[in-house]
Amino acid sequence: MNKIFKIITLTAIIFFIFLVFLYINIFVGTNSKNYPITIEIESGESLNSISYKLKNNHIISNQFIFENLAKVLNKDSKIKSGEYTFKKPVNDLEILSRLVSADYQYIPVVITIKEGEDYRTIIDKLYSFKKINTIYTREDFEKIIKDKEGYLFPETYNFAPFATLEDIFKKIDNEFNQRVKNKYNLSDEELKKVLTIASILEKEVPRSVDMKIVSGIIQNRLKKNMPLQMDSTLGYFTGKASLELTREDLRLDSPYNTYKVKGLPSGPIGNPGDVAIEAAIDPDKNDYLFFLSDKEGVNHYAKSYAEHLRNRRVYLNK
Repeated sequence: MNKIFKIITLTAIIFFIFLVFLYINIFVGTNSKNYPITIEIESGESLNSISYKLKNNHIISNQFIFENLAKVLNKDSKIKSGEYTFKKPVNDLEILSRLVSADYQYIPVVITIKEGEDYRTIIDKLYSFKKINTIYTREDFEKIIKDKEGYLFPETYNFAPFATLEDIFKKIDNEFNQRVKNKYNLSDEELKKVLTIASILEKEVPRSVDMKIVSGIIQNRLKKNMPLQMDSTLGYFTGKASLELTREDLRLDSPYNTYKVKGLPSGPIGNPGDVAIEAAIDPDKNDYLFFLSDKEGVNHYAKSYAEHLRNRRVYLNK
């Protein structure tokens, strides 16, 4: 009888300790002195990976309890990606609530890269981050961004105000890899060619419905060893709009002057989106060699230079 009482007492003590342990984990939180702590949860990341990050950063005490709490409350598949800042100890319930409601504990910096936008304006958007402009001069930063031209996928991004250049590139690179690199089976050289053509389409073609046709025209000119004669490539080099280009500009020596140099320019002239990239990969097969856009943004095509001159007179009064 005495032995049974001891077993019952021991079991009760163990169960009580377990309840206390459970209570501390779920309702009290850890005692880490490393706050504030920031972790990033990536899109599609598993619950086990998330709980490991939380445990490794001393935000939770026990992975098993956190994971099972998430499953019991049916929250395991509802956790939102992003960068979370923990400024003080919080319990598992609060942590889970924040992860599900995307409560980052800061107002994210929202930056939108537009289709066709080039490095010049993207610099202005990204250089505002304190962890960038305190490390790099604007000139050095310009070189870094210019080297990424064509690979900065157009999208709206949310960043922590304290994001580093590595943080920013990691997010943008992940988007590019998911939307482009992993989607198409292209070598680095083929990908660069596609992005270059797609970036020209973004600048030259007002309506997405015309992009595959103009992509076909670019291919036709390349096959015939004709210069592309695109204002957009020369404008990229000079920083001028199409109507600002002069006869002197047309004579400039530059790999971006497609009036003088045959073939594609040496790299992308902006950052193309889905539609332009798809058009560059799958161009329309046609016999056109010329095109122009009228004042309404409607394209008109020609198979010969004489026909193109007629289109200029009819649609542009030139």
